[in-house]
Amino acid sequence: MREETKKISGRGNLSASKLFIFVLIFFVFALFNSFFVLTARAATIYLAPATGDYKVGEIFSVGIYVSSPEQAMNAVAGSILFPAEKLEIISMSKDGSIVNIWIQEPAFSNSAGTINLEGIVLNPRFIGSAGKVMTVNFKAKSTSRAEINFSSSYLLANDGQGTNILSGAENAIFDFGATAGAHRRPGAA
Repeated sequence: MREETKKISGRGNLSASKLFIFVLIFFVFALFNSFFVLTARAATIYLAPATGDYKVGEIFSVGIYVSSPEQAMNAVAGSILFPAEKLEIISMSKDGSIVNIWIQEPAFSNSAGTINLEGIVLNPRFIGSAGKVMTVNFKAKSTSRAEINFSSSYLLANDGQGTNILSGAENAIFDFGATAGAHRRPGAA
């Protein structure tokens, strides 16, 4: 009888160690999985250049780009705000865009200070760090500083789920003076 108890008892210890190993493996797997879920959301939408000094009346170009270096993306959408009293859009160009089909043709309103766009990237989708969406040509209207901001945006993964992988949007700030560089920000080179 005592031998049977020892065997059962020994089996119980073995089960406890197996349970401990199982729980340990589960937590390691969960931690590993959450790391990849976090890195999968490493896509950004940004404006380039992000800064600049221009003369009043000068026309300058700002590119809208996406970066999704680790996960294929297949859709982009954005609403961008700019100060209508300081900037005017002269034109927009889709030349060289990674977008193949525009769900909403890029449109702007100089009176409202808005740009809206929504498009799809066909196979092989986009993975990379500088995917050009489009270019906007602005004209500086007054001596001032102007911020161009994403008010909303998304980048969708090519994962069959339409997962928004956007982790951030990078805005831009421009200065305008009577001559280029005349209205520099403090500390700017």
